[in-house]
Amino acid sequence: MKRVLIITYYWPPSGGAGVQRWLRFVKRMRDFGWEPFIYTVDNPNYALLDEGLVNEVPENVKIIKYPIKEPNNLFSKKKSKGNLYKLQEQKGNTRSFIQKVSWFIRGNFFIPDARFMWIKPSVRVLYKIIKEENIDLIVSTGPPHSLHLIGKKLKEKLNIPWIADFRDPWTSMDYLDEMFLTNFAKNKHARLEKQVITSADKVVVVGRTMYNEFLANHKVESSIIYNGFEQEANTETTFTLDAKFSIVHIGSFLKNRNCIDLWTVLAELVVENEEFKEHLEIKLIGNVAPIVLESIDALNLTPYLNRIDYVPFEETQSHLHSAQTLLLPIDRIPNAEFVLTGKLFEYLKSKRPVLLIGPIKGDAADIVENCNAGYSCNFDDKQMIKNTVLKMFNLYLKKENKIDSINVNQFSGAELTREMTTLFDTLVSEKK
Repeated sequence: MKRVLIITYYWPPSGGAGVQRWLRFVKRMRDFGWEPFIYTVDNPNYALLDEGLVNEVPENVKIIKYPIKEPNNLFSKKKSKGNLYKLQEQKGNTRSFIQKVSWFIRGNFFIPDARFMWIKPSVRVLYKIIKEENIDLIVSTGPPHSLHLIGKKLKEKLNIPWIADFRDPWTSMDYLDEMFLTNFAKNKHARLEKQVITSADKVVVVGRTMYNEFLANHKVESSIIYNGFEQEANTETTFTLDAKFSIVHIGSFLKNRNCIDLWTVLAELVVENEEFKEHLEIKLIGNVAPIVLESIDALNLTPYLNRIDYVPFEETQSHLHSAQTLLLPIDRIPNAEFVLTGKLFEYLKSKRPVLLIGPIKGDAADIVENCNAGYSCNFDDKQMIKNTVLKMFNLYLKKENKIDSINVNQFSGAELTREMTTLFDTLVSEKK
């Protein structure tokens, strides 16, 4: 069996989307002739924890942990789910002078990110491990993009095939705009990105827009391997749908996803339509930024709100399958067309109607359309949103609020692991 070393910061008990992608691959790699070795941090600073994911790691998978020094911690208070929103809640003039200074230091001295101090010791540790364990291939997955620099240095030292897996873009990420980057810092980020993308044996991305960006900027054709969902969609099992017209969101609802346009439409419909008022339920499951709750309350929608705190991944499944509508708000950022959140694929698996609020020409909207998975509405197009919500509500009243989705199982964990390990096989055979 061939051996792959996966360098990842996020690993169980980390919760959230960052851990799901490679946990899903690792669970199935042995079926395709690959033995995974995991290299991760010994003392991580995770915003979310999901202890149940520890039990999903296959037996006898070797996990190598090494401590990390994170200067980022000097600027953070104790761990709390509030930290998840810190960057988005503290923008521009809303930050104190100290906060502005701390973000400036993060952006201009911690390059490419606050995990940069893990690079040198990790290369030293992994150099020995790769030789001792006869590793055939390396994968680095980011963000944090510091991990790609570990993979790059190991490739240079050992001439071993290396895949750089990008779950998010690098220099085009919106949060860099919030860090007061100097020209020196911007150029360094751009230089490091180019070095990684052009020196990796293969670059893997999670969506079409990132593929196009890397091709345009670096003349590199990456492989698109989506995030996907855990197992094949079950078309036989039936689920009891919510009695209310439930608009359900699962996962972190951050400030830049706040759907003021949707909330406004719902508030109008509550006033205009007595039946809608009687049946509406807004169900938000997971961490919700305060500004989102404030927006809902300001429009007098709090009586229709069902707030459920963060729950482990497995407990979200019943909510997915019982939802009348699954809300998919795309981040309202300059490069919103990039956003391809992992929850979309879990939504697809449930085969319940998706309501996407975001660019109708973006990566996520393309998948919704190609899978016949629901409806997409442009940001701030309130008439389009209103017409769509009313259409779904009227179908709900007739007990016909359903979709006949297609091509969903291409995003199953088994299919995507097959794609990833086929790429492994090709790179290893080319090196021989």
